[in-house]
Amino acid sequence: MTIPRYDAHLCLVSQQATPNFVPALDGRFRPKEIVLAVSDDMAARAGWLEAGFRGLGIKTARLRIRDAWDVPSIQEDLLQFMADDEQKNIALNVTGGTKPMAIAAQQVFGAAHKPIFYVHPQRNEVMPLFSSDPAFRIQERVTLGDYLGIHGYRITRQDTREFDERWYLLAEEWIKDVELFAEPLRQLNYVAQQAEKSLKAPLPDHRKYPKVWAMIDKLDQYEIASAATSSLVFPSEAARFFANGGWLELHVARATERLAARHGTQGVARSLRVESAGHARNEIDVAALVHNRLYLVECKTRGMRSENDAAGPGAETLYKLDSLTVLGGLNTRGMLASYQPLETWDKQRARDLRINVVESGQLRNLDEHLTKWIA
Repeated sequence: MTIPRYDAHLCLVSQQATPNFVPALDGRFRPKEIVLAVSDDMAARAGWLEAGFRGLGIKTARLRIRDAWDVPSIQEDLLQFMADDEQKNIALNVTGGTKPMAIAAQQVFGAAHKPIFYVHPQRNEVMPLFSSDPAFRIQERVTLGDYLGIHGYRITRQDTREFDERWYLLAEEWIKDVELFAEPLRQLNYVAQQAEKSLKAPLPDHRKYPKVWAMIDKLDQYEIASAATSSLVFPSEAARFFANGGWLELHVARATERLAARHGTQGVARSLRVESAGHARNEIDVAALVHNRLYLVECKTRGMRSENDAAGPGAETLYKLDSLTVLGGLNTRGMLASYQPLETWDKQRARDLRINVVESGQLRNLDEHLTKWIA
């Protein structure tokens, strides 16, 4: 299939940066220049896109749109641009902008017999409009860092530590026996929190917490911690992180990475810290980029019970996850992976926020849940 290639794309800047950016990453379709049609309220977003295009070696220019909601005014701005660049081999990416911007741009380009295309967000395809040219799937080459960058965020840290394979095996054991260990895990989390600075914490009473000791024995067996005299001692911060709930994060990240061979995962990161252009900071347990769409997972081992539906750890976690979906635009998806069962009202809240939930015993089939979520 022959894919038409143009010297320039005119892109309509909006809150959706992805459809403007990803077509330019496809080497078969990459233009020499991107012209960004920008209203004043989208100037910052245009700057994030420009930085991304510079990283690709693509020249950028701006076309100021005086009023993004007035069709005649937008037409005047576009007609002036077209008159100045009459001979340019340019195509319109009509995906973004306000609806009046898209309508006006389509009319101007149609009257000038210039090509127009639309980026289908679900199918990840370029669709030529008013043309016999077939649609084609965009090559998925955007990285997680670039994707966050065009939405105004930069990665400041991510956990790239490698963990012993035995640790993953222990995580699988705890997933398998989730009903047995859900309650004592809360006490183990508390012990691990106490060891945050010294890597040492008092051991709980063996007679009072026999199931906690079953988990401590496993930590000892797998050489993650040792029960020395009256203290639980961790050999490293990584080991303490594992015992303090990090094991679930590792388990979820490993399962997400397994999707790479089957679904083309473009990047997976753990304990990802990002900073916005306004210096707001956020941390994400697991982030994955698949088919040019961002997926975020919060991993929780602590209790999610609360006395009412208005507040509590479940509501707090879900609202945080919902707020994080701004990191990747309107198509970003969120999931809560909880070792503890959620309250009925928190499950309803998750549905209202369009957040997937995998809780308690469902974690045994995490691969299946992730595949349905991402497919």
